[in-house]
Amino acid sequence: MNKLNYFVLYLAFIGLISCDDYFLPEPDNTYTDDILLTRPSFVEGLLMQGYTGLPNGYSFNFETATDDAVTNDLTSAYLRLATGEWSSQYGATGSWSEDYTKIYYLNKFLDIYESADYAVDISRPASDNDIRNALYLKRLKGEAYGLRAWYKFELLRAYGGKSADGDLLGFPIVDKTLLPEDDLELPRNTYAESVTSILSDIDIAIANLPEVYENSGDANYDAVMGNKLDGRMNGKAAKALRSRVVLQAASPAFSESSGVTWEEAAKISGEFLSELGDLYQEGIAFYSTIDSKELIWNQSRQLTLGWENQNFPPSLFGSARTNPSQNLVDAFPMNNGYPISHELSGYDPENPYKNRDSRLNTYIIYNGAEFKGNTIFTYEGQSIDGIRAQENSTRTGYYLKKLMDESVSLRPGNQVSTNHIYTLFRETEIHLNFAEAANEAWGPNGDPNGYGFTARTIVKELRARAGISSTDTYLNGITSIEEMRALIRNERRLELCFEGFRFWDIRRWNDVATMQEPVKGVYISNSENTFSYDYREIENRIYEPFMIYGPIPYNETLKYNLKQNNGW
Repeated sequence: MNKLNYFVLYLAFIGLISCDDYFLPEPDNTYTDDILLTRPSFVEGLLMQGYTGLPNGYSFNFETATDDAVTNDLTSAYLRLATGEWSSQYGATGSWSEDYTKIYYLNKFLDIYESADYAVDISRPASDNDIRNALYLKRLKGEAYGLRAWYKFELLRAYGGKSADGDLLGFPIVDKTLLPEDDLELPRNTYAESVTSILSDIDIAIANLPEVYENSGDANYDAVMGNKLDGRMNGKAAKALRSRVVLQAASPAFSESSGVTWEEAAKISGEFLSELGDLYQEGIAFYSTIDSKELIWNQSRQLTLGWENQNFPPSLFGSARTNPSQNLVDAFPMNNGYPISHELSGYDPENPYKNRDSRLNTYIIYNGAEFKGNTIFTYEGQSIDGIRAQENSTRTGYYLKKLMDESVSLRPGNQVSTNHIYTLFRETEIHLNFAEAANEAWGPNGDPNGYGFTARTIVKELRARAGISSTDTYLNGITSIEEMRALIRNERRLELCFEGFRFWDIRRWNDVATMQEPVKGVYISNSENTFSYDYREIENRIYEPFMIYGPIPYNETLKYNLKQNNGW
């Protein structure tokens, strides 16, 4: 080797030993806590991860796993679930890992958020920045605790249940950021501990959030708490979540060990209802306007037609996936308030949709109903919309109308989208929560806290809004808790149909008989525009009694000795 080569090697060697960082890894775009704290928008990004997991649209799938509907998608996971394939390895009712992922982000946010400065505009006086920063810290704390409570309740509702030894269990409570060196084999907390954890988070949220996001005229307040924040969790949303949580906990399937009584549930919902005021009279079709006073917390969807594409009848170019059941149709009373089975109802089996509760026509398309300027016929032999006429026709004789926007067009080459509303909470739910809890606690007429309303008066207002006569002889004749319970549950079924409640309601009521109720439809014959009706069972529901409680995902139980719910 010549001298020049030796010299080059020597220089290379000197370069290597003189550059201490030569073998250090390149930056990998990972943000440490120190880096995050220099960029408050990145810190807030951890919080925003909590919003990305919120539902933002009705899937209608849960309805097709109940007695309220079936689907014409014969590959549907929910159809398979409802007809015998539900197991700990196959299920579509919860999102264990996704919920815990969101809780992780929220815990990480709560670890570091107080160390960041959110108001640093040097063009403003330092005192204004101090005021704004304090408001930021207050609001962001409230949002984080409120969102964490949301995901905890999702875990509780989907997975809370009794283990093989009879213990009523909730979920493993994780209120800190877990690190690899921490003990990750966390047992399920008791159901009562899980409820307490959720309610504690909600209390903190309520204490820090404004009731609603609206401008006050104060520039500092409006910049942090003003109406530009509309859509984020606020105090009213947190109170609505609390109402939902305590109703679940006080219900028959959970009350023995939840630590929440009907009285407590009635009081929480009653106090919130006192703040909300009278029942909103346009609430039946709350989804028809984005600024409905019925809405407590909602997410708007811009220029979409997905729900209509799923559910419009095939004559209007829809897939008609969600087919309301005869069971649900039969639950709508006559417009005089009597159930159709009652001798005083005036129900005409030869004209079954005449003089019915107005909600039937608002929520369901039946044979001969008007929709988008068309008359929809579902009788046998009708070539497009008739029952089982083609793959995307109804299986029950009914089509979904609720939540559909009739101004949407699916016509090929001339499609029209509209803005839609997905409702996380609305006021009617709170009225129904109170009525149910108050009736169980104090009976139909009890008002020990002096709210000025009772279970009976709430039900009366709901039915009057639907057009039932103010005399409502049927309601007035109800005197027992048991009779009122049946009516309240039916009103809840009608008012909240297709909003994702029924699947969970019949389970918290421990109502195995309803879980197992076969789904019915109607085959209609047409002879010279004279119709006759043949009611048939369309689909069996195959649920065992232990399926009151859903399974912990099988993969989670493989990780360590995590207790499974009984039967799974």
